[in-house]
Amino acid sequence: MTPAPHDQVRSNDSVTTLRGASPVGVGRRFWVFAGALALVVFALTLGVSFASAAHDNARIDRLHTRGVALSALVSTCVGNLGGSGSNASSYTCRATYSVQGATYDEVVGLMSSFSAPGTRVAVVADPSRLSTIELASAVATSSASNRVYLVPGLLSGLFVALALGYLRLVRRLRSARD
Repeated sequence: MTPAPHDQVRSNDSVTTLRGASPVGVGRRFWVFAGALALVVFALTLGVSFASAAHDNARIDRLHTRGVALSALVSTCVGNLGGSGSNASSYTCRATYSVQGATYDEVVGLMSSFSAPGTRVAVVADPSRLSTIELASAVATSSASNRVYLVPGLLSGLFVALALGYLRLVRRLRSARD
């Protein structure tokens, strides 16, 4: 009894292919493009990180120098659960306040202790956006810092190393192709 023609393995077929089309490898061009795309995404992320750090420092400076000191009336205060769910880690409190003839009902930033509804809290409104308030005690203890640039700076060094490695690899692939 001889095997059927479809059961015989042809010499040019791959053993790994059982049915259907043979797998096609991804070419160098794809990997060069993927590497370039990854570097662009990394660069954009670094840009956003630096811009965010600069924005945070500018906001802290703005609250210190031109912030509008106010007294706000707490309307609600709800505890936020910690990681295990057994204790409160912070509080989300809403407060009502008036500034420059407008009344706002906003979330008070950086609440670490409970404030009962009806309690007055000292807050500072951001002069460029009066609907944003922070506790006066939090503003007093915060300061702009160059440390916020440490991680993006270190990642920039990694980016430069990766970009140089990528360029070296692309040059090597081009010279091998020629």
